Amino acid sequence: MNILLPDGDLRSSTRDRQRDELIAILESESGTPSRRRLLVPLAAAAAVVLVAALGLVLRDDKPRVEQVAPAVEPLSAAEKAHLGQRCLIRYNLATSTGHAVLDGFRFVNPPSDAYVRTWVVGYGAGLWVNCGFDQAGVMVSGTAAAPRLGLFNEVQAGGPGSGAYVKPVTRITVTPLGGEPVEAVLRNGFYYAPVRSVPVSKAPIDSTPRPYVVRGYDATGNLVYTSAQTEADRKADQVACRADPTGRTYALAGSERPLPAPKDCRPNLPWSWLPS
Repeated sequence: MNILLPDGDLRSSTRDRQRDELIAILESESGTPSRRRLLVPLAAAAAVVLVAALGLVLRDDKPRVEQVAPAVEPLSAAEKAHLGQRCLIRYNLATSTGHAVLDGFRFVNPPSDAYVRTWVVGYGAGLWVNCGFDQAGVMVSGTAAAPRLGLFNEVQAGGPGSGAYVKPVTRITVTPLGGEPVEAVLRNGFYYAPVRSVPVSKAPIDSTPRPYVVRGYDATGNLVYTSAQTEADRKADQVACRADPTGRTYALAGSERPLPAPKDCRPNLPWSWLPS
């Protein structure tokens, strides 16, 4: 919880009242433990109370609380190498020139229904790939991105709760169907949110809601991207064409229509987080 300090001193009576309000909020939130947030007891709570005692800025008499991404911890070197090798094999990159494993981490205390618990990121043949593993160690998700191609949109979804994003995006949420938005971790151009698995409708119609809605925000908090919310939205995005820096045109997988000339397609957005 990040709290802004006031521009000027507050009277002691006002400061005491605000401290009591914040403590009441903390007690209310922590009364029913939630698996969706990593609760850091005692030390963190004491730090918040200390800030409250010094005084805090309230806008309309309400504490300003910022969204916090899920906590993660790095994998051991051995586990990172093992899972990274499995990921590279899955994408046929294990013997490619310059292949490497860049990153490896797991969520700390994720929700009990989180589909993916552990992630690794690998590289080979100009392609960056990530692979997600469930609680049993089964590879269940993956995303790929190539700097030479860029991205279709500001945020490009891959598997459930994961995908890639361009640099102006600084915050991403993923909302499962019928659920609340889940904050994502942003690392090296990929995002990861510990969401539950939502099955895709087997016979969707245009009004059928999508299993996940992804939203991206810039550094000022402005919404810059919202993924397809219905089947009709998905179809429209699927047939849209893009042009890469070489002038090649293409559409999302599944589109079978002839593609127009590059001048009639939107340029891809640059994805330059990792070396090419």
